[in-house]
Amino acid sequence: MSAWLQRLAAWDARLSARLRVDERPYLRRLATVAAHFGDGPLWFLLWAAGLLWLPEPTRRPILLWVGASLAAAVVTYSIKFTLKRPRPAEVKGFYSRTYDRHAFPSGHATRMGTLPVFGAWIFPDLAPLFWTISLACLWARVALGIHFLADVIVGWLIGAGVSLVVTGYW
Repeated sequence: MSAWLQRLAAWDARLSARLRVDERPYLRRLATVAAHFGDGPLWFLLWAAGLLWLPEPTRRPILLWVGASLAAAVVTYSIKFTLKRPRPAEVKGFYSRTYDRHAFPSGHATRMGTLPVFGAWIFPDLAPLFWTISLACLWARVALGIHFLADVIVGWLIGAGVSLVVTGYW
């Protein structure tokens, strides 16, 4: 790794460590809940519910959302399994311990990057809620030490970028 990449990684690790909430039980509990907002099974369940129960004009954008999320996941996991950056820590109760040991970029953050774009496109009145959920999940993943800050920023940018291309806003 080049010297500037090593310095960048060290800076990222220091900043991420400062964002940890290990010694603050209330914030740790809040972060534990928010960190799961980006869980894949939850999103597949929500998308399926939307396809089953929302009116017809809403179904096509949801299918586009699923497609954008899958495309963004391909980008994210291609990078993730090429670079194989280790996580800052393994945290009990998170499937990173067995399913996905690599940190960069964050798959949860990638899903969360699609949320404010597609959520606001489909349900404009709920845009502030989607932004809040998205950013809370990113904060939580770093606050618990599951990811470095760069992991969630880059993952979020991949999800949002692919979503902007798919929705035609780019």
